[in-house]
Amino acid sequence: MTISFAFIGFGEAGSNVSEGLLEAGVERIKTYDILFDKEIERVRLHKLAIKIGVEPCDSIAEAVSDVDIVFSTVTCSACLDVAEEAAKHLHPQQYYLDFNSISPGKKRKVRDLIKTSGARFVEGSVMSNVPGKRHTVPMFIGGDGGEAFVKMVQPYGMDVKFIQEEVGQASACKMVRSITMKGIEAIYLECMQAARHFNIEDEVLESIIESMKGMNWREKCNFNMPRTIVHAQRRSDEMENVAETLNEIGHAPRMAKATAETLRWCASLGLREKCKHRLASGYTEVLDLIAEARDKKL
Repeated sequence: MTISFAFIGFGEAGSNVSEGLLEAGVERIKTYDILFDKEIERVRLHKLAIKIGVEPCDSIAEAVSDVDIVFSTVTCSACLDVAEEAAKHLHPQQYYLDFNSISPGKKRKVRDLIKTSGARFVEGSVMSNVPGKRHTVPMFIGGDGGEAFVKMVQPYGMDVKFIQEEVGQASACKMVRSITMKGIEAIYLECMQAARHFNIEDEVLESIIESMKGMNWREKCNFNMPRTIVHAQRRSDEMENVAETLNEIGHAPRMAKATAETLRWCASLGLREKCKHRLASGYTEVLDLIAEARDKKL
């Protein structure tokens, strides 16, 4: 059985997963991104889609027609609007997977919007970085369409684990994990800026490496910090959803809020545009870029 896909959102996640699926044997993938409506971005993204082998479309309606599985790979803030629009054009034989890092409560709102179309809902929670792993990135799956979805995509090498039909548990795994994973990114930013101020970067890193055997913090800083300044806005949005998750269960989201605030501050520096085509070489260059951006704001 040949399965076709549509990706609403053709950013880092949508393009990487699409490329992996096509290389794994999927024959047809369509996509629509809101940036297609902007001339410069449309040219760039259409070129990327055609190079990969994905069909760019002019609307959500066009993208989701005549496909089996629809992936929503947009931003946290856009997921409800996208689901509402997609539901107008879906039919009961289709599957709609929400790939976005949002709270369990918001996942259920997406499900409720999709249910009006009769399409089967799949809750997706991505448990690692998409670049590099592409379509094989580990995912926890839920929803009434979850078990069937897993059987459909496993032949293409997707690393998917069904959690339960009730929507929320798969998302909770992602949200709770992010308290640590995104919290560490915020710690890197704060710690290394202070170390730069006192000119003690090497001393601090060597001391942390000694104290936390088995985890090379210098290596982690060099890997994570260049990516943090590019994805800070998206990750701060994710942490707001983590805070929402904790509020839903009656827990005060102290760390989640602080992490969201730190990442939002990082996003406000405007470093994404400088580094989206070439990542900074490591934490030293990131600190230089942050210092330069802060000086301009003074």
